[in-house]
Amino acid sequence: MPPRDLGGVISSAFAIYRKNAGRLVLLVAVVVVPLSLLSFLITYFAFAPAHKTVVTTPTSSTLVVQPRSGLAGLFAALIAIAIGAITSAILQAAVIRAAAQATVGDPVDVQASYRWALRRFPSVLLVSIMVAVLVTIGFALLVIPGIILLVLLAVSIPAVVVENAKGTQALARSWHLTKGHFWHVFGVGLVALLIVGVVTGILSSLGDSHLVARLVLQIVGQILVGPFSALVTVLLYFDLRARVELLTPDRLRTELAAPN
Repeated sequence: MPPRDLGGVISSAFAIYRKNAGRLVLLVAVVVVPLSLLSFLITYFAFAPAHKTVVTTPTSSTLVVQPRSGLAGLFAALIAIAIGAITSAILQAAVIRAAAQATVGDPVDVQASYRWALRRFPSVLLVSIMVAVLVTIGFALLVIPGIILLVLLAVSIPAVVVENAKGTQALARSWHLTKGHFWHVFGVGLVALLIVGVVTGILSSLGDSHLVARLVLQIVGQILVGPFSALVTVLLYFDLRARVELLTPDRLRTELAAPN
């Protein structure tokens, strides 16, 4: 598998997306649709008024709204965050595995991708949290360290999903692959972020101020950009491996078929 430049990674992501759009979109929709609806309902009922009372006087009527306690909102937010983190880890692992299959030219298997994701789930969740904490600390230190860590740890999750790297091993693997290719990784990530931002921005603007329309378009946006983001990440990961080690489709198929 030859290395790809920035344009090669992005164009290959679009080409593979077009070829496998149906299964990739289904893979994301299976989780995103119910998760988005559940998060919306939790948030809505947590912040909805507890009581509404109409106070009537001889000259007027006034609607008095009593909000729910802040504790209820905090509890709902924690539940939504926990659900989101767990399902996001499973979805991320499944999409990356499916994207890896599509990249080597194999058919995308939705059920097999989720079975794979459930096996990798604990490691993916742990590494996701570790990366988030490190990058957050980096951004707190005048932003630049956060950007550097975001680039150097960019392929930690693919290392978990494909190679079954665990914990700090996945972080070290990403650091090893990205070291010496900082600007290449930064450029690919920036272009992909801009593309995702444009698509989601356009969809968000179509919803205007209508609550249901905004929710529907938000879900559609996540379903559309999720596979593309995963493909870019996987292709970048494969590209980095091709630059530092011998990488063949057969080797990748062997790694993707490993039982543990």
